[in-house]
Amino acid sequence: MVLSNCELKSPPSGVHSPGRPRVLIIRAGAIGDTLMATPLVRAVRRTFPECHLVFLCSATALDVLRFNPHIDRAVPVARRHLPAWLSLEKMRIHRMLRELDLDWALVLESHPSFIDLARQSGARRIIAYSGDEHVQGFEPARFNPRKHSIENHLELARPLGLRPDGLQMELNNQPETNEIVSRRLETAGVMSGNCLVGVHAGWGGRARTPDQTRLRSWPPNSFAEVVRWLVKERGARVALTGSAADRPLTNYIAHKAGVECLDLAGDLSLLELAALIRRMNAYLTVDSGPAHMAAAVGTSLVTLWGPGIFEQTAPISPDNPPRILYHRVHCAPCYGTPAMKTCMDNTCMKEIEVEEVKTALEEVLNVQCAR
Repeated sequence: MVLSNCELKSPPSGVHSPGRPRVLIIRAGAIGDTLMATPLVRAVRRTFPECHLVFLCSATALDVLRFNPHIDRAVPVARRHLPAWLSLEKMRIHRMLRELDLDWALVLESHPSFIDLARQSGARRIIAYSGDEHVQGFEPARFNPRKHSIENHLELARPLGLRPDGLQMELNNQPETNEIVSRRLETAGVMSGNCLVGVHAGWGGRARTPDQTRLRSWPPNSFAEVVRWLVKERGARVALTGSAADRPLTNYIAHKAGVECLDLAGDLSLLELAALIRRMNAYLTVDSGPAHMAAAVGTSLVTLWGPGIFEQTAPISPDNPPRILYHRVHCAPCYGTPAMKTCMDNTCMKEIEVEEVKTALEEVLNVQCAR
């Protein structure tokens, strides 16, 4: 049975045993960060079928886990780095975790506040990322920068006897949500047999005007040119996605493209977006949460990559590998470094040519859609 964050399935009663551990996983990141933890979730469940598995996530990513069949409870935290003594929310979480009488805590974070939370939970064994092997109170795990985050997460839990079950991310929702999105598309004139291509040009953060460069952005005029080509040359229907803050950007792209688009920026819940992505024949994105969502549900993906650390966070979909367009300029990757805050001209993204994008989409659509 899949549980919401407000419900609690009672942990197994009786004497603790290796086969019935009470397990906490902590990863309070964004949508993509959370999805990259789902292969670990699946591996824990498959290795310890009778375990009681709790996942502490960010409030913004809760729906990523809401219907995950391997999790007994997803616990959201809204203000992730606020000290516990200032946060009534974290005090409540502390009490709840202590009541669970945890055996293990797997902390996929290196921030001290999350390691402290795991300590205060009373978990008997704590494994967490740390570069300092002499820190007391938990077993430090080394994050290998040359490996993907998914692989690092699985390696972190290997001392528990974990048996990995592949690298595929998981994103689950209810059939009713898929039906709601299908009806909405039909109302907009997009039938089940139409070739549907999604375009995600925004990546969250502060709202800016379309002409302002953002670290992971691709020029909106270039997006408009690709959208125009998709509609006029490929006969595709195009759905523009994004947050409410991305509406000026999607409006600009639709206007410049000069063709009929379905602009859904800010109009979908996260699970409705997941249903829409599942329906798409192809999805063109920048480095963003929706890119990882597409990889999780197996939709054909073309992603434009720039400042992110490719080896660690590129979308992974073993059964339908994404096409990732990436030019390694001298200053990339800058994500997570001081350079990302001073970047005034994201050449890593601007070097990606429109024709490259068309070619990548052409390869996908020749398989997914008939002319």
